[in-house]
Amino acid sequence: MEWALLLLFALLAAGLVGLPRWSPASTLDAALDIDEARERQRLLLAELRDLDEDAAAGRISAADRREGRRALAPRLRATGEALRRLGEGPRERTDAAAAHGAEEQAGASK
Repeated sequence: MEWALLLLFALLAAGLVGLPRWSPASTLDAALDIDEARERQRLLLAELRDLDEDAAAGRISAADRREGRRALAPRLRATGEALRRLGEGPRERTDAAAAHGAEEQAGASK
């Protein structure tokens, strides 16, 4: 009886150690092709721009803007990693995005 219990615990431990770990990025890679990943990234970036525009117009507070950006960050990061794994390199920033980035840095240094 003790051997059966010991064998059960050994199998349980081996199963837990042997299982692959779940990762949101690897799940995203398997589920998306490159066009779907690009579309997801485009939508997430649009949500970021909406947050910035809402904060600039006074519709949301700066704290709400930060909270929204923090909520979007993991999904945007996972999508970017998926694009890199699918062979998509970093895209060139547009002039508007570069100007917005400079504006963000200037506001953060104050």
